[in-house]
Amino acid sequence: MRILHFAAGAGQMYCGACARDMVMARGLIKLGHDFEITPLYTPLRIEGEEPVKLGAVYLGGINAWLQQHSAIFRWLPRGADRILDHPALLRWASRYAISTRPAKLGPMTVSVLAGREGRQRKEVEKLLDYLKSQPPVDLFSITNSLLSGLAPVLKANFAAPVVCGLQGEEDFVASLPARYQAQAQEWMRRNAESIDLFLAPGEAYADLMADFLAIPRERIRVVRPGVEYEQYLRPHPRPTDPFVVGYLSVITPRKGLDLLVRAWIKLVRQDGRKMRLRVAGRILDQPYFDELVGLVQVAGLQDEWEFLDEVDLAGKIAFLHQCSVFSVPSRFAETRGMAMMEAIAAGVPVVAPDSGIYPEMFGLLQGGALFAPGDVNALAAGLAQVQDDPQGADTAAARALANLQVYHDPMRMAQTLQQHFTELTGKSANA
Repeated sequence: MRILHFAAGAGQMYCGACARDMVMARGLIKLGHDFEITPLYTPLRIEGEEPVKLGAVYLGGINAWLQQHSAIFRWLPRGADRILDHPALLRWASRYAISTRPAKLGPMTVSVLAGREGRQRKEVEKLLDYLKSQPPVDLFSITNSLLSGLAPVLKANFAAPVVCGLQGEEDFVASLPARYQAQAQEWMRRNAESIDLFLAPGEAYADLMADFLAIPRERIRVVRPGVEYEQYLRPHPRPTDPFVVGYLSVITPRKGLDLLVRAWIKLVRQDGRKMRLRVAGRILDQPYFDELVGLVQVAGLQDEWEFLDEVDLAGKIAFLHQCSVFSVPSRFAETRGMAMMEAIAAGVPVVAPDSGIYPEMFGLLQGGALFAPGDVNALAAGLAQVQDDPQGADTAAARALANLQVYHDPMRMAQTLQQHFTELTGKSANA
């Protein structure tokens, strides 16, 4: 079948949703389907092989932002729009110019959810014109429900069913200014009427989103994200001397790097342990990162930590292979946990907050340690346990990896999606 997937780009920043979408695309292509991705906002960052057909960027981030804030740009000729949608310019904007903080995106979030009734109507119309010029599509797929403003447009103009992923949108909405939260949720519920099936990464999250969207639970199916684990497999034993604590994610208070820094300082300065801290990821909040650097300097540990900034796929794999333990102690409830699964694929013991997807994930994988969210002492205890019991940590990590290869196998994900898609379209798996 021919599948067209809409994915929100994150420029050159690592994006768990993008990683999940790419694994999905490669798996469905291997099963023989014609799978194309249309990026929205910015170009996609792709790690690994790129057999996926990528369309031009629509609903370009610069145009969408300008049209939100000025009526002039809502009437600008399309030729001028194309200049602002240039991939290089969009990548630059995603890094420097356009805020992705929920607190600043209330009006635009509501407007985009309103689809053709929002201020980005011109962008939606351009996308619709493009879709009408393409070969018929058997199924439309939307990466998350914050893009569900497209669903009513798709249902009104095409006969193909629409599926939509659920990947943490309710937490984003909860982070909006209060006056926009109810508006965003109301639009998401209205748009849900035009979506044939929702896909969630876990059972608990499916239950939560059924309530959030006010839809029957049976309209949501669980499809666990796939991890291309072969490329992460470690060729050598896990390093323990020096003992390296690793963090790889974007750097923002929501991801909790400060909790990890404080736990590490406690273990080294108060408990006298020998530990290094290695951090990699895009800085999204410079003042926050500067505060963390200050904490490290006050503790006199500037020689015991290393910051690598953003890394590519090869750099990420090398980074994980050098870790003795890995943690991203997020303050919010993670819904995918892709970074944690990639660490597990590399054979690294992991310590995660007891929230979001992690209790369900670790229960399934039978590996990984949980700590009380936001509790520095509990996080420190989890890291210390890995250092004090290396054999037990390696056993748990090996067990988690073995189960990851079963429950998060990319082809298992693709086959599950294929089953749901064929039920919706009425086409055979090979059609």
